[in-house]
Amino acid sequence: MLSAASNSTSARPYWVSAAFCAVLVAIPFLAVTIPPITDLPQQTAQIRLLSEALEGEDAYRIQVYRIQWWHPNKLGYVPLLVTWAFSSPLAAGRLGVLLIGLVWVGALHALARATGRPAPAAALASVFFFNHLTYWGLLNFVLGLPVFALWFVLLDRLPPEGPGWREGWKLSATAMLLYCAHVLWLAGGLIWLMAGAMLNRAPLLGLARRLAWVAPAPIAALLWYPQLQTSGFVSETFWGRSPLGRLHPEWWLNSALGGLEGKVEPILGIAIVGWLLIVVSSRLGKPPMNKPEDGFHRGLLAAGLLFTAAALCLPAVIQNTVFFASRWLPAGAVLLVLAWPRPRLRPALRAAVPYVVLASLTVATAAVWIEFEERELDGLREALTVPPGERLLGLDFVHDGERIKGFPYYHLYAYSQALHGGELARSFAELGSSLVVYRDLPRENPWTEALDWKSHRIRKPDMDHFQHVLIFGDPEIHARFSADERLVPVTAEKPWRLYRIEP
Repeated sequence: MLSAASNSTSARPYWVSAAFCAVLVAIPFLAVTIPPITDLPQQTAQIRLLSEALEGEDAYRIQVYRIQWWHPNKLGYVPLLVTWAFSSPLAAGRLGVLLIGLVWVGALHALARATGRPAPAAALASVFFFNHLTYWGLLNFVLGLPVFALWFVLLDRLPPEGPGWREGWKLSATAMLLYCAHVLWLAGGLIWLMAGAMLNRAPLLGLARRLAWVAPAPIAALLWYPQLQTSGFVSETFWGRSPLGRLHPEWWLNSALGGLEGKVEPILGIAIVGWLLIVVSSRLGKPPMNKPEDGFHRGLLAAGLLFTAAALCLPAVIQNTVFFASRWLPAGAVLLVLAWPRPRLRPALRAAVPYVVLASLTVATAAVWIEFEERELDGLREALTVPPGERLLGLDFVHDGERIKGFPYYHLYAYSQALHGGELARSFAELGSSLVVYRDLPRENPWTEALDWKSHRIRKPDMDHFQHVLIFGDPEIHARFSADERLVPVTAEKPWRLYRIEP
C-alpha cells in the first residue's frame, strides 16, 4: 500500500527539491516575452473571446460565438484564465504555461513521495515537461499528466475489494478531472484502472466497483463525442511510422522531448539513458536493500511500459488529433524514470546528477529562446498593432524554425486578436474542441482555405476579405507584396511586417 510509504517518508526533501526544480523550470519563461509555443497565441486569443463574451460588450460576438463549458479538453484554459486576470494579454499565455510547468513539478514530486521514490528521480522526470506537446501548445493534454498522477495514487491505495464511499467519490471526481483535462487521458486512465486491478489481482467484484464509481465520466464522453463529429472535427487516420520504424533513436528523442534543434537534446538524451544504465549496473551482483526506493516500483513500471507501448503502436493522427501516438511517450518516460531504483553511488553524486541534467536543459532552453525572440521574431511586436475589431490575415513564408523544431511561427499572428480583439483568417473558434467556438460549425470561409499553413496559395481576391495582413518573409517576399497597390505598409524594414489593405 502506498500510504505506508508516504507516511514514512519525510516531506521536507520533496518540498526543497520541488522548489528548486520550479525555479529551474521558470528560467526560460522569465527570459523572454514570446516563447516558441506554436498554439499558445490561439489559446490566449480564446481567453480574449471568452472575456468579451462574458462581459457582454459586443452583442455581435454573443450572437456569433458560443462557450462550451461542459465539453472535455478544457482544463488547460484554467491557468491561462488565472494569469490573464493579473497580467497583460501577451504575458498571460507565457505565464500560464509556466504555471502548468510548476504544477508538473509539484505533481511529480508528490507522486514520488507517495510511491516511496527519491526526490531526485522527480527532478529528472521534470525534464520531460519540455516535450514536443508543450512546444506545440497542447496544454489540455500536457496538464493531464498531473491529474493522472493523482489518479494513479488513488487507484494504488484502493483495497482489493474496491472503493467504499470515502474512496469512491474521490475516484469519481478525479475521473471527471481527467475528462476535463483531455478525453484521451480519461481513456488512458480507464485502461490503467483495469490493468492495475489485474496487476494487483483484484477480484472481479472489486473491478466492477471501481468501474461503477467512475462511470459518469465515460458516459459524459460518449454523449459529447457525436457533437464533436457534427462540428467537422474529423480527418482520415494516418499511421506514420510503423512500430518497427519508431524504434529509431531519433523518433524516441523527438517524441520524449522534441523542442530544440541542435545538440542539446541528443546530449541530454544520452545522459538520461546513461544514468539509468548506471543505476542498473550499480546494483548488479549486490544484495537487495530494504528501502522502497532501492528497487523497481512495479506499478509505475507497468504504467510507464503501457504508455510507451501506446506510443509505439497507435496511429500518428486520428479524428484530427495530431501526435495521437507520440503524445504518450513523455508520460511513459516520466513514469519509467520514477519507477527506476536508486543507484548504489555516493549520496552526493546520486543526488546531484538529476538536478544538473534539469538545470542544463532549462539554461540551454532559455538561451535558445532568447536567440529565437531576438533574431526570428524581429518586427513581430510592432506588426501586432492591428486596430481593434478588424479582420487580420497572417501569412508565413518561412515555415521551418532555425532553432525550434516544428513550426514555431504558425499561429503568431493570433497574438493580435489576444491583444486587440478582432477576427482572424483562421481561429481556434473554428475547432469544435475549443472553449469558445463559432455557432455555425463547420464554418466555410470565402477565402482560400488554410492560408496560414500554405501561404503560397494566396490569391489576389483573398485580400478583399481582410483589413490587414501580417507577413513573415524575406525581402523578396515583401517586395512582391509591396507591388500590390492595395497594400499600404504599416511597419517596414523587418521580416515581420504589417500591411493595411485598401478597398
